[in-house]
Amino acid sequence: MAVDKVKVASPATLSNLGSGFDVFGLALDEPYDEVEARRIDERRVIIERIDGWGAKSITTDPLRNSAGAAALAVLQRAKADFGLAISIKKGIRPCSGIGSSGASAAGGAYAANLLLDQPLPLEEVVYCAAKAEEATAGSFHADNVGPAVMGGFTLIKSYRPFRILRMDPPADLGVVVTMPDILVNTKEARKVLPQQVDLKSMVFEIGNASALVLGMCRGDVGLIGDSMQDIIVEPARAPLNPHLREAQQAARDAGASGTFLGGSGPCVIAIFDRTQTDGRDIERAVRAVYENNGIKCNSWVTSAGLGCRRI
Repeated sequence: MAVDKVKVASPATLSNLGSGFDVFGLALDEPYDEVEARRIDERRVIIERIDGWGAKSITTDPLRNSAGAAALAVLQRAKADFGLAISIKKGIRPCSGIGSSGASAAGGAYAANLLLDQPLPLEEVVYCAAKAEEATAGSFHADNVGPAVMGGFTLIKSYRPFRILRMDPPADLGVVVTMPDILVNTKEARKVLPQQVDLKSMVFEIGNASALVLGMCRGDVGLIGDSMQDIIVEPARAPLNPHLREAQQAARDAGASGTFLGGSGPCVIAIFDRTQTDGRDIERAVRAVYENNGIKCNSWVTSAGLGCRRI
């Protein structure tokens, strides 16, 4: 018989990585949510408690809470004969652009899977978490929940049929995450996206996305950074993210190999080669852009992470 209670850490993630909209994802070492789940006899999911960053803004309705919806999807897919009571500690601010709802969804799905007598394959766990994202964020996408569950660098080969692939990113890949005190709603940010793309723009995106994957394979942080250019999605979302371009330029001037908008925003992401810098100058430069404009921010100098883990 499986255990009756588990607690997991589920990390923040980077989606898109510039040129890979709804396809690329990267798990971070920090920050992360904590999701605790215990078996109950009733065949349902209960959200007992939510603490931490932005907890008051998050529903306890298990069908609209990403952790609850994901856990329920796992139980239903596995035809489990029990339910779950879930507690969530948010370490990732909602509307951050680094996969806050995705971390909770991944944590709920992963915890539920650990409690099964016969756990599902990780790809199915990701699928269940992505279905929860559809319920809470309005679209079926796995670029956050994929790396949150599986760790490392992930790419969605296809959504129909669903297939996700992963690999370990270069050990020298460092990440600076800067989160200004601005809220960007994912549903609203998806509304501003162009519905049609011209051929030249499509070719540009494919070229950069392909080169980014090659950079991951080669361990070439410079190529990865140079391949994060996006001329379709990021420009459409830039008006929702004040000072984005200034922050990106400041990061590059301070030694970043590449920059991009984290998800819908407002987080600005900069990557760097850990053999050349510790990332602190980049962190200070980006923070200064926002603070000089009267905007408070939080920041992390971190690296790629292993995904959900039991704690």
